[in-house]
Amino acid sequence: MHATIQPERLPRAVHELVEIFAKNDRKAWLVGGCVRDLLLGKEAKDFDFATNARPEETRSFFRRTIPTGIAHGTITVLLRGMSFEVTTLRGEKSYSDGRRPDEIEFVDDIREDLARRDFTINAIAYDLIKDELIDPFGGQLDLARGIIRTVGDPLERFREDGLRILRGARFASTLEFRLAPETEAAFEPSLDIFAKVSGERIRDEWQKALKARRPSIAFEIMARTGILRTIDAELGAYAAERRAAFAEALAAMDRLEPEFCIRLAALLRGLHADAGSSAKTAEALLRKLRSSRDEMRRVPLLIRAASTLPELERPEQWRRLARLAGHDEWENALAILRAFHPEKTKDIDAVRDKIRMDLDSGLPLTEKDLAIMGSDLIREVGLKPGPSIGRILRALFDEAFADPTLNERSVLLERAKALSKE
Repeated sequence: MHATIQPERLPRAVHELVEIFAKNDRKAWLVGGCVRDLLLGKEAKDFDFATNARPEETRSFFRRTIPTGIAHGTITVLLRGMSFEVTTLRGEKSYSDGRRPDEIEFVDDIREDLARRDFTINAIAYDLIKDELIDPFGGQLDLARGIIRTVGDPLERFREDGLRILRGARFASTLEFRLAPETEAAFEPSLDIFAKVSGERIRDEWQKALKARRPSIAFEIMARTGILRTIDAELGAYAAERRAAFAEALAAMDRLEPEFCIRLAALLRGLHADAGSSAKTAEALLRKLRSSRDEMRRVPLLIRAASTLPELERPEQWRRLARLAGHDEWENALAILRAFHPEKTKDIDAVRDKIRMDLDSGLPLTEKDLAIMGSDLIREVGLKPGPSIGRILRALFDEAFADPTLNERSVLLERAKALSKE
């Protein structure tokens, strides 16, 4: 594989940064994911640099910098409206906690810096001034062959940082590459180190994997190598003991749009026979992954709402789905059902149209959607503040939910008057 990086297509700020280092008798190389993506013909999202300048020198070369990781030699440089992570060339010694090096040492050789990286495809540097690639570990060949292989001994690499096995699964999915046999063979012996990885770091990798065209690749690897059972025993048991259901969930994930909560709900939907238990297990897993409040709310909600395929002739079923999911999520719940039942797409689309018509006709999904409020009952019906208002609003909601045409102000007020006399 030959270099396909075209210097003229790189942002002006990238050239300017390299030139500033050169003027100060220092070098800066593009490294990591941006080099990998450029060689694959993809657009690079972030440009990271390695330099033989020390952190304090880097700060002195630029007007605007942020000491984001200065203890590990990383400075964020702000230039022409862009931000770049610039890290001093470094070597790393022991990793006693399986997460981060006990100490680092700055070095002067770019090859020594590349030697500490995880996979060969991420261990390529690009010298923009010379238009030259530095690839001491055969990363270009592995890119051409579609292989994910560690730099050096895989067990040694994984025992340095347990997250690397999950990154390997994620790269297999996002790049649609295969793991080198010796690399995958080192996953299971590294699970004790992986067990030390924080929930936040796992969640970050899952978010990236779930954006892939086929996230199933990553989760199949996680299942067969023991990563899933290390993250969560119930999820691991689901993958190992209910293989057909798990395979169905993976296929459904691949059919869905690349949105974290929707795809994760599809994955976890079948954890248990009933939706309530699946949702509770999902909540516990999300807590373990230190998920956001929005994720904690949405994933269980979607699991419950997408638990059963509603029948077109049973309006109470698809209205219940809409009520469970709410205004913002009912179409996502149907998307999950469509992903699990692609053969029923026409029926599910018909249900979608029915729900839209119902909502246009006034179908309330919560009591707030009623055409009247508690204050109307006090003012128009003459009720006094108290429990009776809540009781009547609930009754009105139930009736309007069963027949959306009843959700009109005058109709509800008349019905409220009748209910107040009962």
